[in-house]
Amino acid sequence: MKKSPLEKIWLGIKYVLMIAFTIMCIYPLIWLFLASFKTNQELYFNTWGLPETWSLTNYINAVVKGGVIRYFGNSVIIAVAAVLITVILATMASYAISRMYWKLSKVTYNVFLLGMMIPIYALIIPLFSVFKNMGILNTYLAVIIPQIAVGFPMAIFIICGFMDSIPRELEEAAVMDGCSVYKCFAKIVLPIAKSSIVTVAVVQFINVWNDLLLPRIFLTDSKMMTLPVGLTNFQSMYSTDYVGEIAAVIITIVPSILVYIFLHKYIMEGMVAGAVKG
Repeated sequence: MKKSPLEKIWLGIKYVLMIAFTIMCIYPLIWLFLASFKTNQELYFNTWGLPETWSLTNYINAVVKGGVIRYFGNSVIIAVAAVLITVILATMASYAISRMYWKLSKVTYNVFLLGMMIPIYALIIPLFSVFKNMGILNTYLAVIIPQIAVGFPMAIFIICGFMDSIPRELEEAAVMDGCSVYKCFAKIVLPIAKSSIVTVAVVQFINVWNDLLLPRIFLTDSKMMTLPVGLTNFQSMYSTDYVGEIAAVIITIVPSILVYIFLHKYIMEGMVAGAVKG
């Protein structure tokens, strides 16, 4: 069907807006990448141009002098542990809520969702007191436990929404053939719900990886700091190593970008599939 001139103009405007929005999103990353190869002096006098020399000095200093590798390892341990525990617990709980028949399933689901309405920052002081009495301050558990509590309601919401869309006839047929509840969960529901589980894992990983507040409060030992907290070490009372900090920022955001690039297909499927019924 041939489009009218007005429709062509509107289509052109939409393309222009989309391109402008894409540039606005991508350009800060490009600027950070280019600035990470400059010196502090060059950053001031050549803020928007290309680096005069392409050197890895800032990255080497960030790793050797800034201790980025140690912070990177701490972030990996905390993020992986929080993601694994959240995904495992949320998947099992979602299966029980969505696929099993029991009186309090809806009430339990609503109670979990209430957790999405309570900001974790309102619980920092009580948590600090509890963790201090338990003796787990300056340990990975002091950050992993709150991160699981933050991500669990969101995980329940996403996975339950997906599992509700799975036809129950699949499980009923499997049960008639002698399949147990555990086999139905492992052989039928889990493979079908893979996209929603990956979505939860990616979202939880990005949230934990980029979090600054909880590690800043519960991890005061410099050896236990995560990457976002370690970035503050590039700032002192009298000076700031801006290019070194920018290089460390690039190292920090690379894992999140790679995770999204390789798993974005599952994220889109997990976000929209739960809304399709029948």
